[in-house]
Parts: sequence; C-alpha cells; structure tokens
Amino acid sequence: MGLNKNEAIRQLNSQGSISNQQALVKKIEGVQTIKPKKRIIPGGKDLSKLKPRDLIVSIYTWLRGCHHFTEVEISLTSDIENHKYTYNKVIDFDINTRNYEWELRGKRWLAERVVDVLRIKNILSVKIKKEGIYSIVKSDGTFGPDSEDWEPYISITPFKPPTF
Repeated sequence: MGLNKNEAIRQLNSQGSISNQQALVKKIEGVQTIKPKKRIIPGGKDLSKLKPRDLIVSIYTWLRGCHHFTEVEISLTSDIENHKYTYNKVIDFDINTRNYEWELRGKRWLAERVVDVLRIKNILSVKIKKEGIYSIVKSDGTFGPDSEDWEPYISITPFKPPTF
C-alpha cells in the first residue's frame, strides 16, 4: 500500500530543504520493482558438451556479472510454458540467516551446486531463490540440445536496497 502526499509530508515535518523534498518524492513513489536482467548464453548449443569443471567456471563468471542478486534462473529453453514439467526443490538453504546462502559460502560454491542440478536428465531450468535451488524437469519426452526450442539464457534479479 502506497503512501499519499499528506502522510509523507507529515512524516518529514522538518525543514523544507531539497534533500527532504527528494526524500518525499521517493516515499510517495514507493519501492520500485527491479526487472530481471536476461542474457542469452553464447554458444548455447555447445553447453551440453562442456566438462563439469568448465561449466562451473562459466556459471561462476555469469554470476559475477551482478554483484548482489536475489534470484537467478538458468534456463535451457526459450519458453518453458510450452512443456509439461515438474517443479521440485532440490537443495535447501537456511532462510534464517541475514544474508543469502551464496553470499556466505560464495558464488563458486553456488556454481558447483547449479552444475550438480544441471546434470539431471531432461532438465529445462534451474531457479535459485533464498529458500533453495529448484529444478524444472520435463515430465514427458526428452529434452536436449537437439530440441527445437533449445535456447539457454540466464536471468538475474539484482538487489538494490531503497535509499531515503
């Protein structure tokens, strides 16, 4: 629920300097949602041919592209809704900590966990959230680099705290 102008002015009932006016505008606007950054993975057809060690290095490099993030999706298909799939939590994270699990253990550790999940047969996508790592697996048929809609991409939702 947003804040209206009168309530925001009442909360900032001090001098009318420019910094207070800017803070007032930000309070009225509220916290803006941050759109995920989606990048197509170059050489996506050859992704399945990489050795696990090389895939860990690649995923680690992609994750380093964003300093702090809240969610990540590594998908191997252009449109996941065209498939019948199952959605399962594969790895649990401790949600009682102040920081995300990958900020405590490191992005290389996270890349290693993601590679373990990507080795699942018929995997469509891997989602990383604060609660854990989820796998999206095609439930009927097979899926691989020879499939029609094989188009790997990574989508990262950056974390930018609101500033007042």
